[in-house]
Amino acid sequence: MSSEPQQPDRPDEVVTNALQQIARRYGTPTYAFDVGRLRAQVEMLRRCLPDEVELLYSLKANASLGICDVLADCGVGADVASAGELATALEAGFPPEQIFVAGPFKLPETVALLRDAPQAILSVDSLSELRFLAAQGLRNRIVLRLRPDFDSHAVVRAGSECRFGLTHDDLQQCGDYLPSCDLDMIGFHVFAGSQVLDADKLNKEHLRRALDLSQRAADMLGISPTFINLGGGFGTPYGPNDQPLDLARVGEELARLVERAAPARLVLELGRYFVAEAGWYLVSVFGHQTYQGRPAVVVDGGVHQRADLCGLHLRSNQKAPIPLGVESTSLQPTAVLGCLSLPDDVMLDGSPLPELAAGDVLAFANAGAYGLWSSPAMFHSNPLPVEVAFDGSELHLMRARQPVQSILRDQLHVPQRQEATPS
Repeated sequence: MSSEPQQPDRPDEVVTNALQQIARRYGTPTYAFDVGRLRAQVEMLRRCLPDEVELLYSLKANASLGICDVLADCGVGADVASAGELATALEAGFPPEQIFVAGPFKLPETVALLRDAPQAILSVDSLSELRFLAAQGLRNRIVLRLRPDFDSHAVVRAGSECRFGLTHDDLQQCGDYLPSCDLDMIGFHVFAGSQVLDADKLNKEHLRRALDLSQRAADMLGISPTFINLGGGFGTPYGPNDQPLDLARVGEELARLVERAAPARLVLELGRYFVAEAGWYLVSVFGHQTYQGRPAVVVDGGVHQRADLCGLHLRSNQKAPIPLGVESTSLQPTAVLGCLSLPDDVMLDGSPLPELAAGDVLAFANAGAYGLWSSPAMFHSNPLPVEVAFDGSELHLMRARQPVQSILRDQLHVPQRQEATPS
């Protein structure tokens, strides 16, 4: 077995050509999104999962309007958790009846938008929120979010220890309150965490137990639910040794759960599974340094535009970036450092890369989810990166690069103190 560093897996020629064209035309740093891959993810989910399971796209993974345009056109619904996400979902054309509004509390801006979208379904996180929504006179149907009473096996956990959802005692109080208000309660919502790659754990410890919890809650309240959101958490293989989720096995489990839940319809909210593998983060090499005894390159992007909010350990556990247009069989472990005055701005501790020169472009794969939309983009007052969608060889600009002075928009000066004039 050779101990030589392995050349990173390259995308097919169509994708490579599109990424090179995007870098030449729009520069870097840039996010590029493969529209064909987005559509393929939707098709694969529909092929492997029961037709009875409704799919929602969680905008928190990536709320770019162009991404939402594509997924709305594919016919999936939207899962939102803020007024901004709700406004984006409506602008993208998600039908209001396919919009699910979650989050720990519905702020006034969200409530204002909901008055014009009474078909949307609301997830209620607490007795306090239930009373607040009842007082607003909204006509939306609601579901009660239940706090899992089981352990989470996700990277980003939302199990029994989390802050979200109603406990057993909270549920009883909500049950006592519901008859006195006009809200139409149709079911339940359970979410135990995200980024699960083990199909057995996802099936047995998340999806199955979420349905168990929902059915026990229905028995307690004496209702027959028509809507049960089982969460999601389908994982994406970021690291070179990660294995993809066995979606066929998940589909088999969901088929059994559909029968158990009938006549209630089952819903899944998925974010990264739709968009992660469709996205690329493009950065250019600007200089060279050393890092922890190994060669390093400095690039024009960084963790301010691709933060590791979900704790995936991307800096040490992600596939090597693709050097676009660089051909070399001589590889050496190389660190990729961002452009920030921040010690932790390390995009990659070390990965097998060829010798790189200033101007060479690196393409980071699996960058479609929790990139720009979960990053401290205001740090160092850098403009936002460009966003471009590509469909084969066709390029579609989603967000144009702004001048440096754009950071000053909507800011106002503080008036300087006027010195008193001597009398």
